[in-house]
Amino acid sequence: MQLIIALALWVLVGALAIGTRRRTDQSILYAAIMIAVSLTLNIDAVYFAADGLLGGRNYADLPANLLLLVGVYFLSRAILRASSPSRACATDRPFRGGAIVTACLMVMMFVFIDAPQTSGSFMQDFGNQPAAAAYSLIQFTYLGIVVALTGTICLRFAGRMSTPARRLGFRIIGAGCGAAVLTVLSVVGMDLAHVFGAMSLLALFASAYDVLNLAAFLLLCLGLSLPPILGWVTKRIDRRKLRGVLPDLTRIWNDVSAQHVELGDETHRHTPGMASRDVDTVVHRTLVEIRDALLFDPSVRDRLTDEDLALLTATETHIGAQSASA
Repeated sequence: MQLIIALALWVLVGALAIGTRRRTDQSILYAAIMIAVSLTLNIDAVYFAADGLLGGRNYADLPANLLLLVGVYFLSRAILRASSPSRACATDRPFRGGAIVTACLMVMMFVFIDAPQTSGSFMQDFGNQPAAAAYSLIQFTYLGIVVALTGTICLRFAGRMSTPARRLGFRIIGAGCGAAVLTVLSVVGMDLAHVFGAMSLLALFASAYDVLNLAAFLLLCLGLSLPPILGWVTKRIDRRKLRGVLPDLTRIWNDVSAQHVELGDETHRHTPGMASRDVDTVVHRTLVEIRDALLFDPSVRDRLTDEDLALLTATETHIGAQSASA
C-alpha cells in the first residue's frame, strides 16, 4: 500500500510537470514533490536506509512528517487559489501560522519520544507513549482542519471552473479531501486507543485507516492530475486537427495572395507563419492574413467557395475556443 501511494504521487508530479510552462505559480508542483518525498520515506526499505544515515534512532520520521505538513499546506493553498482566490487570501495567514505552530509542537513532542531503534511501523511500536500520541495528534489535527476546509471549498466552487476537466477534477479533489478527513479521524482514534490500551478499538481504526488512506490519496492524485493530463491530450488532438486543415488554409491564402500581387500589394508575398514550427501560430497567422486580404479587397471573396468560407469560420471558432480554455 505504501508503494502504491508513493507511485501515485510520483505519477501526479509527472502530470503536474506537463503544464509547468503554462502555470505562473508552481506551488502545486512543489507541494506534490514534498508530499511524494514524504510518503516515499514511508516505504520500509527507503525509511531504513534514510534513518540509517541519520543514526538509526527514527530521526527520519520527523523530516518525513514535516515534509507532509508543509506539502499539504502549499497544496491546499494552491487548490484554494484556483477555486476561490478570495477564500485563499482569507485562509492563507491562519493556515501558514497553524503550520508553523504545528511544526514547532511536533519537534517538541518528538524530542520526548523514546524510539531507540529504527522501526518501519513507528506509531505501532511507540504510539503507546503519550509524547508519540501527542506528536501524531498535533500533526493530524492540523491536516484534518486544512483538508476539510479545502474539500468544502472545492465542492462549493467546482461548478465555476472554466473547463469540464477542471470541474470534474475539483469534485474528485473534494471527495479525496472527504476521505482524508475520515483518515484523520481514524488516526486520532488509533492514537487515543493505543495510549489507553484499547487494543480492539485500535485494530478497528487501523483497518478503516488502511482503506481510507489509500482512497484519499488515489482520489486526490486523480483529481489533481486530471486537468493537466486531459489538457495535454486535448491539445494534441487540437494540433492534429489544425495540421489537417492547414493545407486548405494555405491554398486559400495562395488564392487571396495572388489577387494582392495582381493589385500591386506586396505585403503578403511571404508564406505566413513559416518561420514558426508551432502549428497554432502558423494557423493563426494564416487566418489573420487571409482576413486582412478580404478586408483589403472584398472582391477576393468571390474566389472562395462556400466550403472555404465555412472552413475559415470553423477554424477561427476553434482557435478562439482554445484561447478561452487555456
